[in-house]
Amino acid sequence: MDKYIGSMLGGRYQIEEIVGVGGMAVVYRARDTILGRDVALKVLKKEFAEDPDIRKRFSIESRAVAKLSHHNIVSVFDVGSEDGTDYIVMELIEGITLKQYLQRKGHLSWQETIFFAEQVARALMHAHSRGIIHQDVKAIGSVHYISPEQAKGSKIDYRTDLYSLGVMMYEMLTGKLPFEGETALQIVMQHINEVPIIPSAFVPGIPKGMDDIVMHAM
Repeated sequence: MDKYIGSMLGGRYQIEEIVGVGGMAVVYRARDTILGRDVALKVLKKEFAEDPDIRKRFSIESRAVAKLSHHNIVSVFDVGSEDGTDYIVMELIEGITLKQYLQRKGHLSWQETIFFAEQVARALMHAHSRGIIHQDVKAIGSVHYISPEQAKGSKIDYRTDLYSLGVMMYEMLTGKLPFEGETALQIVMQHINEVPIIPSAFVPGIPKGMDDIVMHAM
């Protein structure tokens, strides 16, 4: 059982269950016992919490995100650290993830893909306008969405998020990821060296304009 479940952080956040796991952090459903509401509590993983540089970056980035205010971005309520545990308290959004929705439907129409992509793009535009690059735009499984410049350890800018959004759009349109492999390294090398098959090759009827947008983003 996860050591945080059932515990209290910050003297007010009662942790109840895991709702998501990312590359560097775990997200829990927690109860704010002071305000009487459920929140999402993002906790830096132990292996990263032991690195002072990562902890500092986590703190700086969380405070930067807390300054964002956009209807397509969850609100940040609190940031804290307790006994070596760094966490962010955010708005909890009920419902299923885009990945779960996509798995139910197989793939989405190009119209619905535009609907979701536009919301993500507006959120990214707001963040980028304030100097924040997300660097981990995805549905789940970071290596499948990583930009070539991230994979190579090169300098990144806002375009790395647009690449990842392009991968998400590809997946929504086709129900497939542009690159697959038996290992993470194989997938990363494809992102660096290969060009994916256009979406309409898998789903006839996707407009050329949609193909162009996705391929340009990638």
